[in-house]
Amino acid sequence: MADIGLFAAGLFPDAPYDALETAAFYNIWLFLWDDAIDGSGGRELSDADEYSRRSAAFVEHALRCADRFCFCSRDGRPHAPPAPTRTCASFSDVAGRIRAAAGERRPDDLVELAGRLREYMEGCVAEHRARVTGAVPSVEEFYSWRLKTSSTEAFLVLTRILNDITLPHEIFRSKEHVEMGVCVNKLLILINELFSLKKELKDGAFGNLLPITMRELGTDLEGAVHHIIQDIDRCIQDYDRHASTMRSAAAQRHPESLGQVEKLIAAYQCIATAVLNFSINSPRYGLAKYRQADGSFLVEL
Repeated sequence: MADIGLFAAGLFPDAPYDALETAAFYNIWLFLWDDAIDGSGGRELSDADEYSRRSAAFVEHALRCADRFCFCSRDGRPHAPPAPTRTCASFSDVAGRIRAAAGERRPDDLVELAGRLREYMEGCVAEHRARVTGAVPSVEEFYSWRLKTSSTEAFLVLTRILNDITLPHEIFRSKEHVEMGVCVNKLLILINELFSLKKELKDGAFGNLLPITMRELGTDLEGAVHHIIQDIDRCIQDYDRHASTMRSAAAQRHPESLGQVEKLIAAYQCIATAVLNFSINSPRYGLAKYRQADGSFLVEL
């Protein structure tokens, strides 16, 4: 079994214990919810759109930021939208923890988190539809849903809440901050695509980025792997560049926020590092057995 507690500790190395519990419960809920569409259950859903819509309504209501999604009973009185499954319903407990961490000072973060989770769920439906067609997507089509189904954007918001990072809206809305988030998102996707290739080939799964890249670039597997490793290196360099620009801008306009900016930069870096280490040690990918004496990995395909 995957060590979710260790995963949470890697994601939030400086957070108090209650924040680690919240992160662990959130990730358990997310993994289980995703399995309903991404796993065998997803092929049995008669209406993935309805499942996603009802889930998003429940999540938004649980975060107390979407009254317009309240349902009405026959007597006309509003009530909470029902969760489509018991797994989805368990988000109620997770949401309570997140609301407590956010407090009254961060209502905008709760609204954004709900919106990002809705985008994630809609992305899962788009990916599910593409899988059903059996068509091989282009790299652009792949990213059109994968940037959503990674759920990274939602986790960036949760990271700010659980690390108690507060910055002026100008910084959060800056191009540099947005691009830093994109870099983290792509890093997690690229890591997952590399590590999951062998498992997906064995399972006959849909749409790994490596064969998609092979087809689009007209290259072999080694060439596709090299291309993706270059993308990983480019994401890291871009992240550092955007972080440096944001740091410099904050020093000029919001010098009192420099400590929080540094905390934000480090917190986002922890996400990529924790996912990398978690993936290496997870039985899901079976990579630990390929570790060499020098710390590198030699994976047989």
